[in-house]
Amino acid sequence: MPRYLISFDNAAPDLPEEDLPDVAKAAQAVREEATEAGVFVFAGELDYAVKPIVVATDGMVTDGPYPESKELLGGITIVEVTSWEAALEWGGKIAVGCRTPQKVRAFRRGRDEPARYLISFDNGDMKFPTTEDWVAVGETSHAVIQEAMDAGVYIYAGGLDYAPEDPADTPAWVGAVAADGTVTDGPHPKAKEPVGGLTMVKVPTPEEALEWAGKIAVASRRAQYVRMFMPDPAVD
Repeated sequence: MPRYLISFDNAAPDLPEEDLPDVAKAAQAVREEATEAGVFVFAGELDYAVKPIVVATDGMVTDGPYPESKELLGGITIVEVTSWEAALEWGGKIAVGCRTPQKVRAFRRGRDEPARYLISFDNGDMKFPTTEDWVAVGETSHAVIQEAMDAGVYIYAGGLDYAPEDPADTPAWVGAVAADGTVTDGPHPKAKEPVGGLTMVKVPTPEEALEWAGKIAVASRRAQYVRMFMPDPAVD
């Protein structure tokens, strides 16, 4: 079944502080509704108090990324590990497997929640000249995902589908939903802010993905963007 990424940008919500507890309860209620409906995959809000790090394909770790992103999110891996160092280690393995630098960010966590990390690359970073290169990268990246599964730290991985082979297919680029639930054009090619949080759902149509995005947007009082993942039998 197709999977969709519903995300919001990292920007302070324009809300009175006294409204935040009600917003959190409403957002949690939508998450529980999605779970009961059997469409929920994962949700989390990134913790930018933890400084994001970039891991290069040679394993070098550098500060970053910069506040403004030049590209849309291209693909993600989510892992549940015991430490920031372990997250960086997996980021390095994925960077080598994908031959693409990876950005590592921490999710916010509650008192009794495990540490979870988003390892991602930007759309356009993964560029290879030949079909053979793409095949080889597919094999090595899947091998790392399998290693993460075997280690029990894997939660999800997927690449966003910006260019489907069949023009009749639904692209990842579905649209945007305003905080009042209204579907609008978008998102725009350039993101002004890095991803602030995300929800993943598995539903049969883009219309249903937009419906869930509308519920999330209304509950969280934040505009949401909806994009489709590429089908990947090796992972899904």
